[in-house]
Amino acid sequence: EMKENGMDEVEIVAFYEGFKAQDARVNDLEKKIKELSSAEEKNDTKLRRNMMLKAQVMSHSVLGSSGDMKESKDEEDGGGDDDDDRSGKTTCRQLSIKKLFLDEKIDKENEEMLLKLIAAEKKQKKLEKQLKQAGIQIAEDIPYEEAKSRVNEIAKRMNEIGSSDVTHPDPATQARLREEYFKLEQDMERFSTALMMTDEYIKEQEDNERKWEESNEKDNIEALKQIRRHMPVNVKNMTKTEMMTQPTPNGLILPAKMVKRFKNSNVLMLLRVDPKSIAPQHPSSLTNLRVTGLTLTERRALHQHLRSVGEQWKKKKEEKMTEQKWVWFKSLRDKFKSDLTMYTIHVEKFGPPGNHPYATRRDPDGGCHLIGKQCPLKANMDPDYSGDYGYTEAAEYPVVNVRKADAEDSGAKALQEAKELARAKLENARADILKKHYKGKVREVALANGACETLDETLDNLESIQTGWLETIAEGSAVQKKEITAFGDALKDIRLSVLTFMERTGMQLSGKKDASKDKPDTRSKLEVGLCCEAVEQCFDFLNGIEDRMKELGAKDGRIRSGVKQLRELLKDLEARNTQTIGKLGPPKPAPSRKLKKRADIKAEVEKKAAAAKAEAEAEAAEDEDEYCKVIPPVHPMMAGRGGNNDLMSAIAAR
Repeated sequence: EMKENGMDEVEIVAFYEGFKAQDARVNDLEKKIKELSSAEEKNDTKLRRNMMLKAQVMSHSVLGSSGDMKESKDEEDGGGDDDDDRSGKTTCRQLSIKKLFLDEKIDKENEEMLLKLIAAEKKQKKLEKQLKQAGIQIAEDIPYEEAKSRVNEIAKRMNEIGSSDVTHPDPATQARLREEYFKLEQDMERFSTALMMTDEYIKEQEDNERKWEESNEKDNIEALKQIRRHMPVNVKNMTKTEMMTQPTPNGLILPAKMVKRFKNSNVLMLLRVDPKSIAPQHPSSLTNLRVTGLTLTERRALHQHLRSVGEQWKKKKEEKMTEQKWVWFKSLRDKFKSDLTMYTIHVEKFGPPGNHPYATRRDPDGGCHLIGKQCPLKANMDPDYSGDYGYTEAAEYPVVNVRKADAEDSGAKALQEAKELARAKLENARADILKKHYKGKVREVALANGACETLDETLDNLESIQTGWLETIAEGSAVQKKEITAFGDALKDIRLSVLTFMERTGMQLSGKKDASKDKPDTRSKLEVGLCCEAVEQCFDFLNGIEDRMKELGAKDGRIRSGVKQLRELLKDLEARNTQTIGKLGPPKPAPSRKLKKRADIKAEVEKKAAAAKAEAEAEAAEDEDEYCKVIPPVHPMMAGRGGNNDLMSAIAAR
């Protein structure tokens, strides 16, 4: 057949000789592979791996050279792929490798190095393939200036086109612009990735970050001092009631709004924690802190206080736990930068604080047109930290003294620890219940959590106020006029709280009462249960006011009207709670605490007063006995001679 096809005998012999040579080489390689696979000594592991690699390379080169005529033709036409080792085509690279291995002059060290390079290249290709499959752009080695110039040019052209959904009257032009925008997006990703990997870009970003920190450091330090002037050193261990009732170092009382701010936005309490103690904390203790709704002043103070800790976390972010803390700090910093940028732009446009005019109906273009907290300046002043309540502005933190517990206060300490543990468990349990009820909706969970805290605070305040009134009555220092004034103030506060609770239920509060206009009640069973407890405690509180007014024989129209209106609101709220519990179904919410009614508080106050009185009488009797021992009775012969001489009596007693 070969002769019929026009081949002479020389070509036919050469063809068969080539087959024999190929067969001999393949047999030789198979023999080497079998020898390596039968090796059992551990010291030959490295040599065996290298020889296997060499055999695979040689085998690939040999088999690649025996491709059919069609593959050879495709390779000549440029259809080959140098990066695809599975194509079965012999490339220049493969021929070069084959030549190196067939060269007997190559020494063992270079041969081993070549095999390592081949293995590393193979691994690199696999990693690149995985990155491409994951949609990650592999950074190319492009000079900084070129990459920066191309990024600016591409961005300019993308802005000229508009977007990937650009429209044009001419369909052909529209299709061309959209295709161009798509290619520009790919180029932008390519050059921006290469730009961010250059040393010049990294250094530029570090310099910009350092300059930004230096430019804001003075204002950040001042913000930190302002907040610390309003915050007790041991704020973490104080209750809201203690902070609102105890005088500050300069004799003032912290506003309730400020106290709620510190306790609700609990991330602010880190300002009274030593940064050295914050650094090793578990990430969950930081990520569970509330960081939403902070003012620019608060974010300034937090950034300045945590700045040194953030730098430590950044250096060690390769560790999994430290990385979580770094991500938390970075999110705080990014939000601070964003708010600061908006604030700066607004100030440049409408003026700084003190010279910030607002638009009016007569002059709509006369200044800032934003209403309420939409204006960054007004939002930053709620709360206002420009005052001074006497607390130290220095970096002073609570001192934890480790000492042996006294026998007298061991029980109190154990009780306090038990209360803190129970409070932490309660907060975690509530968070889980609310997340489940609202199906993970962050905003709804946050609002419900705040409502539950307000209900807890209301219960504490009612108990604290009644205790204070009853103690004053027991001491006999109550003044009728002051009592009535206190009753009026308490009724106002309770009314505001009750209206807030009613708003949470979806009830229609404005205009004429109409149940058809009520919105659905989306509260959880947990919040409804707390609301029921608050309603019950409020009724008891109102009964106490009425009973006390009868005891005093006082008649005040404002108090009587306030109690009546409040009772009607509480009845509506109680009915709404009952209706919602019926819809949610059993079981009924369990009480969160044992409510202290007025009778219970009165019994405790009277018991304490009796104990204090008995203790005072015992101390007085003991002092009288000591006085009698020191000063002896007067001698009968000294009677009537100018009275008792203490000095002479003391001398005579020796």
